Amino acid sequence: MDDLELLVNGMNYSGWTSLGVTRAIDAATTAFTATLTERWEGGESSAAQVEPWPILPGDACEVRLASFPMVIGYVDIFKSSYSSTDHTINIQGRDKVADLVDCSAVHAPDEWKNIDLLRFAQALAAPFGVTVTADIDVGQPFPVCKLQQGETAFKAIERYARQRKALLMPDGAGGLLITRAGVRRASTALVQGENILNASGTIDHSQRFNSYLVKGQASYSPDSTGETEAHIEGGVTDSGIKRYRPMLLVAETGGTSSSLQDRATWEANSRIGKSAAASISVQGWRQRPDGALWEPGLLVYVRSSWLRLDGWMLIRQVTYERGEDGTTAKLEIVSPQAFDPEPPDGKDAKKSKAGKKGQRNIWDEAIGEEDPPK
Repeated sequence: MDDLELLVNGMNYSGWTSLGVTRAIDAATTAFTATLTERWEGGESSAAQVEPWPILPGDACEVRLASFPMVIGYVDIFKSSYSSTDHTINIQGRDKVADLVDCSAVHAPDEWKNIDLLRFAQALAAPFGVTVTADIDVGQPFPVCKLQQGETAFKAIERYARQRKALLMPDGAGGLLITRAGVRRASTALVQGENILNASGTIDHSQRFNSYLVKGQASYSPDSTGETEAHIEGGVTDSGIKRYRPMLLVAETGGTSSSLQDRATWEANSRIGKSAAASISVQGWRQRPDGALWEPGLLVYVRSSWLRLDGWMLIRQVTYERGEDGTTAKLEIVSPQAFDPEPPDGKDAKKSKAGKKGQRNIWDEAIGEEDPPK
């Protein structure tokens, strides 16, 4: 069984009774929570803890899985509780990227010209001691990147990342990764009756619209006119919604008609994808013994008759837990459409699938159509 370690200020605290780590492709930080006893007896690899714990918010912390870092960051919250029979402590924290999420972007000057997404993110992250890397092509430089007063450093980076159809997620080592989802596949399928412990699914169309229109102003150019700067827009449709349900958005940044089209695509796909979601728990943190970890961003084939789901889905979030119920991983999955860079109606329309005995497959728009893994 993989070792899970909690280190605070360099000291390994082995007296925890439950420990959980959550990673997601659409959350900038990796979070952890740990419940601990006030004192514990010593063992072969750790000394006894006989004094009250010296853990406080702001302390440096690290969570390791099988000696590899999962969280490198800080303690945010300290809670203490007791009864006539026990005395426990709960601590919660996040990785270093949390400072980008919480803190305002304060930079002089507050405007950059001809800078690409990676260099812009690195410039904002540098004062916080956070590294930024990319495992994708971040695209052409922006003519202008400008901060909005009061916005956080992460929000500023995210505004421009959306225009490049890029995701921002923690890299596991206290840094920020610019990436895209669905480029890797799980080697193991999730199958009812085999490796799924429990599951629940939801189809929710309340936040979907039949058309998405984004309006904005073009970035400044010496050759532009007032009319061309004031009138640019991009739009996409979602044919899965038959009623008249329009959504109009104002672009967060200046750009081009093409970038506004990308912004509309991102909004539509995000809402389509997240309208089909499921939560699945499995035993252990690995896809198979001694195999790879379940990780956010993986495409995974899901087969569950009770959910009426049979197709490829995307792991949006993973929570690794060890406690009274043993070692489990909770996988939050969504449609791959949620992070697809292509417009929802830009491909050939999917043929309607039928379930057993002609029943409608309610996940039809959500799941991928490729063959399952062998």
